[in-house]
Amino acid sequence: MKKEIWYYLLSALFLASIIIGILILVSQQKSQQIQKVKQPTMFLKSYLPKIAVIDISGPVYYSDSTGWFSMDARYISTKLKDYAEDSQIKGILLRINSPGGSVGAVQQIYRQVMKVRLEHKKPVVCFVPEICASGGYYIASAADKIVSSPGAIIGSIGVILQLGNISGLFKKIGVNVEVIKSSKYKDIGSMYRDVLPEERKILESLVNSAFEQFVNDIALGRNLDKNEVLNFADGRILIAQQAKELKMIDELGDEDTAVEILKQLAGITGKVNILKEPRTIDIFRYLINAQTYIQKNLFHEYLSTKKFRFEYIFE
Repeated sequence: MKKEIWYYLLSALFLASIIIGILILVSQQKSQQIQKVKQPTMFLKSYLPKIAVIDISGPVYYSDSTGWFSMDARYISTKLKDYAEDSQIKGILLRINSPGGSVGAVQQIYRQVMKVRLEHKKPVVCFVPEICASGGYYIASAADKIVSSPGAIIGSIGVILQLGNISGLFKKIGVNVEVIKSSKYKDIGSMYRDVLPEERKILESLVNSAFEQFVNDIALGRNLDKNEVLNFADGRILIAQQAKELKMIDELGDEDTAVEILKQLAGITGKVNILKEPRTIDIFRYLINAQTYIQKNLFHEYLSTKKFRFEYIFE
């Protein structure tokens, strides 16, 4: 009964948030229309060369397999694809402020960035304001250039798989879990027992394979020798200046520095029209993710599947 009350409460909050979001969106659109009437320069700005900004903030996953406030890999990949195919967009600025994410999600975005560069021949520059670690750096390595704030944290190159074990607690409180399985390794990684030696080897091979892909893709994206990547691919974090010395990034500076480099790579001189995504779109995306969680009642499902998520993440 209590569970149903929480369900209806969260649903009501979701609907209220949708209404508020719509009001904000309408308000923004009206405000933009007024500005266009009052500021003729807006019309002139539309004729300037355009570059697009994509924000990647927070952990990167697929929205249907994780929490409410993480970046959705499909959403980011779609934006990259759309901008790549838009002839008016001359380059893309990735603003990455992320500690990492799941292997599959991060790799999808990495591949899409490489397509923008190699297939569509459009430059991509990454700017790091605060943190670009693990899977976040995986994505950044696909860009033509990486610009970072001097005090930003870079690194944590590696793969992590975390398994819980509550068997000791269950023994103390007298709880016994019976498992009926069709094959030997069907419950591998179960939190109700210790990991067997042969299972540990299987899981370690998965982690090592993912790490090998990580290193190879960084080497390809950054145009580095594999041994150069291994010099910093040991899980440690570095301040931006140290990362620059190891060729992990290209320049120290702010977002304006990144824009100027992107303009040079795109062959743009003079002023440029920088297209930034309205924040309200992010709000709707988060609300949709929240509703998906409520409808599917995935709180328990998340806990049960979390054990099999291989992550490039700095924790």
